[in-house]
Amino acid sequence: MRNTVCIILLGMAIAVMCSTEVHAQSRRERRQARREAERRAEQQKYYEQHPSEKANRPSVHTKNTVEKKPPSIYPPSDIKERYRIDVLAPLYLSELVQDGKVVDKTKLPDKVIPSLKFYEGMVLATDTLKKLGYKFDLYIYDVADELESPATLVNTDAFMGSDLILGILSSKDFPLIANYAKKHHINFVSALSPSNHSVSDNPYFMMIQPTLETHCDAVEQFIYKKNGIITPLLFYRTTVSVDNVALSNFVTNNAIEFKKVPCDEMPTRDQLLPLLSKDIKNVIVMPILNDKYVDGILLRLNQWFPDYQFEVWGMPSWDNMISLKKADAYPNIVIYFTSPFYFDPSTASGQAVMNAYKRKYVGKADNMVFRGYETMLWYANLLKRYGTIFNEHLWDTGGAPFTRYEIKPETNEKGDIMYYENKHVYLYRYQGSSYMVEQ
Repeated sequence: MRNTVCIILLGMAIAVMCSTEVHAQSRRERRQARREAERRAEQQKYYEQHPSEKANRPSVHTKNTVEKKPPSIYPPSDIKERYRIDVLAPLYLSELVQDGKVVDKTKLPDKVIPSLKFYEGMVLATDTLKKLGYKFDLYIYDVADELESPATLVNTDAFMGSDLILGILSSKDFPLIANYAKKHHINFVSALSPSNHSVSDNPYFMMIQPTLETHCDAVEQFIYKKNGIITPLLFYRTTVSVDNVALSNFVTNNAIEFKKVPCDEMPTRDQLLPLLSKDIKNVIVMPILNDKYVDGILLRLNQWFPDYQFEVWGMPSWDNMISLKKADAYPNIVIYFTSPFYFDPSTASGQAVMNAYKRKYVGKADNMVFRGYETMLWYANLLKRYGTIFNEHLWDTGGAPFTRYEIKPETNEKGDIMYYENKHVYLYRYQGSSYMVEQ
């Protein structure tokens, strides 16, 4: 394993280029038909709600009428035999590799692991794409290196000839890359961050990680779907900025009325007792992202009120909560949280990734490996099918083997596209040490 890590790092330090080829899968007609049916259903629902406008609806039987398609905001797509994909990731090679040698072979710093795993997944995808006949060039940039920082890249000819930019970046690095991408009509995909960092008026910017607001909206919808109109308890913190953001999404939406319980300090049993009922299920929403802090609250609920039943709704970061992987950690608590991705290693595709990773890297593929693998497959497929400007075909997720992406435009008050965001989230349920994906 250590030798493998050394080979990976040294290979990336030399400036990685992978070439592959690609022929596409054909599900377009079926998806177009489904999309048209959904559009007609939405249109019918609108006219049912607005009967006064139905009289002005154009008749489908009117002769010599042609439905006009609004003009595209994009230039014509460039269809190529071979495409170039540029990948930006913080790999910290200058810290890990010196004079051609890996500095510490025993342990990689935590800050390196997400990008490295994502990269490994992309490499596995290029192997798959090569077998399918795809043709493209892959360029990797270590944005942690000053010579390959976003500022350096956009002020040189580094991206000249690029057809797609994939970023495993923190949101602070977005504006420079996004502005460059818009100016040169290159799609820029953020594969990791759930924030747009005030990037707007940019129809070439896409986020496949949903924002925290999207997660909170989904939680409210799921709660209503499962429980109807109720008044849940809202455990919240105001001293942590990201928790404040999550809290504001629930408070300002006014979709659900809450009983608020401040948790900047751990609540006591006497404080919680009057708010709970032994006869009915106690529904609690916790817009708190620190899974360790949440774990402390859950532990107290379980120990203080073992005869009470709880349904607790949380944040996507709870996926990392260690206690949820222990048998019967909270027998009287059903825990729900949302996640933008769902990778099932038991499927044929999942097994293929797991086996390929084990052969190549002598280890077990984690979620970041799957994300890198799927992201590369999907966007390579979009390039092959639709060319460099595939923005009007983001509904086509046939190239994504695991995730049901719903990439939709975020628009301003004028209807102009500000950016694209993945709006689909999965609902995970934990109960009695077992997980279930419900949505």
